[in-house]
Amino acid sequence: MLRLVDEDGQPAVIGLSRGLWLNLSDFVGEMKSLGKAEPTEGKQGSAEGSQLGFPRNWPAAYSSSSLKALIGKRGVLPGKRVAVAGGPSEEEKKVLKPLSFEARPFPQSFSNAQFIAKLQPGLSIVRGWVVWEWLDQEPGKFLAQRYWWNSHHDGRWVDFTPRPSGIDQLLLVEAEGERDKEPKELQVLSRAQAELTNQLLSRFAPEPHGPHSPCVKEQPAQKLQAKPQAKSQAKPQATPQAAKALDYSKWSNIVDSDEEQDEQGGFRDEDVGVKDLAEGPRGTAKKEPPIPDYLLGSTNGGGGTNCLTSLVKMLDSEQTQENAHQLAQVFGRTFHSAMLDKARQDFYKKALEAMKEVAKDAYVVILGIGSLLPMLRVAHSFSGVLLESSAKLADLAQQLLSSNQVGTHLKVAVVKALDDHEAVQEALQQHVPAGSCTVVVLTERMAHDLLSNGIVPCSLAVHEALRKLVPSARIRHIPQTVELLVAPAEIRSDRLKDFDIRPFNALRHTSSNDKADFWWWPVRMDNQQNTVCSVLGPSKTLCGFDFDRAPEIALDEVRRPLKLQALQRGRCNCAAVWWVAKFQDLEYSTRPLMAGRGVDQKDRAQQRSEWKQAIHYLAGETALFPGDVIELLVSITPRFTFRMMQQSPMSVEAPLWVQAPTNSKFSATLPILPYHFLMMTDLERLRVYQDALRDAIRNQSKKLGRRCRVLDAGCGIGLLGLSAALEGAEVWLCEAVPLMRHVCREVVAANAGLVAEKRGLVQLLPPMMSTRLHTEDVPKFDIVVSEVMDLWCLGEGIIPTMRHAHKKLLAEDGVMLPGKLQIYAQPLELSLWSEVEQKEQLELSMLTQQFKNKFSALRIDQFAHRFLTEEPILALEIDLSDVPPQPAEGEANIEGGVKLCIRMGGKPALRAKVSSTKIDHRGMLSGYGIWWSADLRNGHSVTSDPRNPQRSWKQLVRWLDQPRPVEQNEEIQVLACFNDNQVNVEDIHLTREMVEQYEKQQAAAMNANS
Repeated sequence: MLRLVDEDGQPAVIGLSRGLWLNLSDFVGEMKSLGKAEPTEGKQGSAEGSQLGFPRNWPAAYSSSSLKALIGKRGVLPGKRVAVAGGPSEEEKKVLKPLSFEARPFPQSFSNAQFIAKLQPGLSIVRGWVVWEWLDQEPGKFLAQRYWWNSHHDGRWVDFTPRPSGIDQLLLVEAEGERDKEPKELQVLSRAQAELTNQLLSRFAPEPHGPHSPCVKEQPAQKLQAKPQAKSQAKPQATPQAAKALDYSKWSNIVDSDEEQDEQGGFRDEDVGVKDLAEGPRGTAKKEPPIPDYLLGSTNGGGGTNCLTSLVKMLDSEQTQENAHQLAQVFGRTFHSAMLDKARQDFYKKALEAMKEVAKDAYVVILGIGSLLPMLRVAHSFSGVLLESSAKLADLAQQLLSSNQVGTHLKVAVVKALDDHEAVQEALQQHVPAGSCTVVVLTERMAHDLLSNGIVPCSLAVHEALRKLVPSARIRHIPQTVELLVAPAEIRSDRLKDFDIRPFNALRHTSSNDKADFWWWPVRMDNQQNTVCSVLGPSKTLCGFDFDRAPEIALDEVRRPLKLQALQRGRCNCAAVWWVAKFQDLEYSTRPLMAGRGVDQKDRAQQRSEWKQAIHYLAGETALFPGDVIELLVSITPRFTFRMMQQSPMSVEAPLWVQAPTNSKFSATLPILPYHFLMMTDLERLRVYQDALRDAIRNQSKKLGRRCRVLDAGCGIGLLGLSAALEGAEVWLCEAVPLMRHVCREVVAANAGLVAEKRGLVQLLPPMMSTRLHTEDVPKFDIVVSEVMDLWCLGEGIIPTMRHAHKKLLAEDGVMLPGKLQIYAQPLELSLWSEVEQKEQLELSMLTQQFKNKFSALRIDQFAHRFLTEEPILALEIDLSDVPPQPAEGEANIEGGVKLCIRMGGKPALRAKVSSTKIDHRGMLSGYGIWWSADLRNGHSVTSDPRNPQRSWKQLVRWLDQPRPVEQNEEIQVLACFNDNQVNVEDIHLTREMVEQYEKQQAAAMNANS
């Protein structure tokens, strides 16, 4: 007889009782056996003998195609989270005991979860499914039953619904889609609902809830209207089944991933392998913490805020004080790299020379300040006008012309928008001679994708304006034609030393968020070390423009199909786009060296090009063989940029969870910061950490007599933790950024076999900052390793990370990697513009004044420079096991007993230090090169020293306000200080006048006192 209770705890009556009942729509999967058989005879009371039960061969069943088809991310019931759940703990039962709650019998999980959520606000409802397997049929026959349970505020699940007899654990799946999370409505119990529940119960042991469970009665039809049921405060007497203690060790190797490879076998005899601690009954999940802004991606993709028009507006805006440093960096770097781009400068120089030969009296209109040198060449040889939309850049141009005494024949005019032909015409009307026979329009408004800096609409606007002003003149353009080319390509990470890092490629694929799309990324294809990078087939023209025929060019969006053919085998995951600019027989191109086509490889390799290739990552990967074709749908907007979408089938589609992050402050166009790609291919960085971990683990294991427990704090994709696991360590990985943690999860899964083979264990913690970890969540660690250093060393939180680890997480004899940090400063002679000044005989000092920075991030060895001392100054040394406490206001914080309080960031610095050294080589002191070294013990260290082969970090240059000459043996001093996240280095220089003034003040004070 059926055993159910209604919402008031009374025995259920068919046709009268109201409740949350199971319907046929609450079952998905193998349902044909649900209503046909009674429990198997002779095997009652045994889960193995019953027809429905917990999935067999767990956890291997999780990787089966049939279960993935049911609850996988692309299955019928896509699961947000999957876990094996036991019964409630004794502590959880005690919490509910004072509330006089007794659970409704199985399968009334809806009512139980709902009542508990009302009685105990800290326990929210989780809506999803419980998955059963038909145990008397062939493996892989699964049935999902709609099921509700509860969740603690920290994410731990608890299920108070009593289980069928012999069922100790349930496979629970939290619903992903909103449709599957909809609440159920109260209904009067129908005969069909009662029979369905009875059929379900018959698939388990015959007395699942004990002999005292209330029975379902059927109310006679003639009494339904005459005698409605009275409400009662009595509680049902159902006795929940106590779940026995479970041994979860047999599931220690599960990797909960929809894209998991074939299961690696043979690891279950020990606690080895990999596991995700955010899943399953051993979870220590917490609510996701807020992520620091500096970890939230980048806006450097195509379609983002990096286009020249946006930057120029920011440059002139009065609201850009907080962005002044970044803008100075951007424009300074742009001018520097553009002037040193030999191919670019040769193209414009030769084009102007060619024009001089055929039209020496030509009038030249320059669209934008460009790379400065073509503008100065025009001023030297032609009459003309520079049209610039930025008042600050126009002022800079005027200063350059005046300082180099070539401003007589070239005027400067500010135009509100260079693509507005009326505004352009108004400006040109004041300058272009009416009788001009030839007018040359020169522009450098190209971009990595050619289009996004407005070269097409700006060229068309000035052409239209000139046609109206000087209709008889011949209008020539430099460049005359531009062409955008595209070819199939692959840029993929494959392996880094021992590790399979292919899952990291998911972050390369094109995706969107609700505020911005990211399309192409600027990538220098010829500089992709330790990366699979190749052009797989010939290029095709995407679009082209002949500016001498400007009236024929339309700015409307064009969509068209495009077929790209492969000539070599590879896995195509992107389309590589570059451009070619031409004038007569001259050509300037961003074509990568690997694309060939008659380019002088040796000559091109020695040139420093400003431009990279525009790489449009596709929504997946496609295996290509020679002769194969990829079909794309292309959208081209000449005023803006291009987009592509693959139409032909892909071998592997990009995962849906790759999304560019967005918040109220900004909308990122890249899902991660670009330097992550450098770090993922930096063999030197990984080698140093692996050597340090090997020695530390072996020393600790020998001392402790057991395997080490290691925490990788801020693990990224987990390579350091995996390296520790290959030494047999028991590793916990901690990563705060959910997207990066997801990639880490996939990388860990891809290397699970290797970890198990080396008898290591990798455990991935839920997404959180390591500073949120406490010993009730994890054990004390023998080694804490972290690599959250940026080019400033402290900017990503290495001090708070290690301070917390030392105080809360490290075992008594534990070690930290790194244990100490050293900040170095070395006096430097370096001028960003000296190479161009000497070669072109120009005066460019106003560039330094206009785009003045306190600090610049650059690779010092890529610039002509000279260190003025043989050895750097050890400006700061930070012991991470003994970080100074925050000083009080006014408290002295300088080493050496000086009674001064140095402040930074609005409060006293943690520590400050004055260091001095003597100059070894006389010269012009421009500033100080700054880098750091992190001590990894046993003679190992990782460093951003410019002489080190690592690629992950640049150096900093702390510029002097005004360069000054220094002599050999002259003493110089620097003041360095730090707080939790910042480092500052200041030059201390007292001029003779300052010293004399100080001496006079001291003498006057002494006389007054006497």
